[in-house]
Formats: sequence, structure tokens, C-alpha cells
Amino acid sequence: MDLVEEFQRRFGGRWIGLKFYRDELPPVEEVPRKGVRFCEAITRSLTRPLLLTPEGLNCRGACYVFGWNEGGKEEMVDRFHTEGGFSRQTAKRLVEDLPKIYGPLKGIGLNVKNGPDVLLSYLQPGQVMKLLRDYQLQFGEDLKVDLSSIVSVCGHVAVEAFVEGRIALSFGCSDARRYGRITRDRVAIGVPTEVAKNLLRGGR
Repeated sequence: MDLVEEFQRRFGGRWIGLKFYRDELPPVEEVPRKGVRFCEAITRSLTRPLLLTPEGLNCRGACYVFGWNEGGKEEMVDRFHTEGGFSRQTAKRLVEDLPKIYGPLKGIGLNVKNGPDVLLSYLQPGQVMKLLRDYQLQFGEDLKVDLSSIVSVCGHVAVEAFVEGRIALSFGCSDARRYGRITRDRVAIGVPTEVAKNLLRGGR
């Protein structure tokens, strides 16, 4: 049983594995060429593996946090100021604080065969509670998370879990709820592989 299947059996929900590729990309049947958002791709990957590349991603926030749009910072600040209602100063700080991948990233595999770097799911609160309990039992400490209403699934879950090496949680953002089809009874959670393995070793 692989890690994704073990996590589904242990905590419930549908989990996917994320693999961040800095070098050679694997052969994957479906590689979206244009027009897909990261949160949308998460839902699509539940039925078949996907490989996201810079050319196939249509989301300014995701492209920025994946390091695929270095010049998009000011555009994002403008958007959160004009559309989100934040002051320009707050919008700038929110964008500057976003988790971000630096260095070359060629693609992101969703449910591909290679061992994942991060496990991601949209869970019900009761399922999150079980995972939280197991975390406290295994690590002997409270789970501390940062919460934000912008760039939620791509930035504050996937990238944060990958870069920081810790569990990341988000209630979503308007785009993720719309395009990722996250229902109102679900929250997004990302678990780095090493943390996931330690949770499973707890055996409770």
C-alpha cells in the first residue's frame, strides 16, 4: 500500500500526491497545455495523473508562488487592492509574505507514480481533527498553522508544506472554492512526506 492509500485509510478523504520536479519530467498521459488552474487540476487528478508545466497553468497566484512568473508581484498587488478591497500597503505585505519556490521548477506531478513530496486533500473538519490528534500524539506539540484568504491551495497549502516542511491548512480562497470545487464543508490541508510517514508510524 502506498503512502497516499495509507493516508486515505487512516484519515479518510481523497488524497493526492504532489511531486515537484526540478530536473527531468516523467512521462504522464495528461499534460494540460493551457487554461487550467492549480486548484482545478487537484480535482481533475483524482481520476487521472496530471503534470502541470508553466505553459499549462492559467493562474497568476499559482504561477507566482511556483516561481513561474517573477514579474507578477505588482500585478498581484494591484488585483488584491482593486478586487480584494485591501489597502495597497496590506496587499503588498500579503504578497511579499506568500510562500514561494525559488530556483528552477520544471513541473508539478499530481498523483504520478514517483514518490510524492506533499500529500494534499480537501477534508471535513472531523477528519482534520483526527489528523490533529494524531499529530499531537506523535510529536507531543500543538499544530501551528498560518491562515490566509489569498492564494490558498497553491501557496498556503502546497508550497508552504513543501518549502517549510510542515503541515499547512487553509479555508480556501474565492478562486479555490469556485474553480477547485471545494465544498463549504471542506478545508484544504497539505502534509509533507516525512511528516506523513511519522504520523503513520504512530500506529494509532
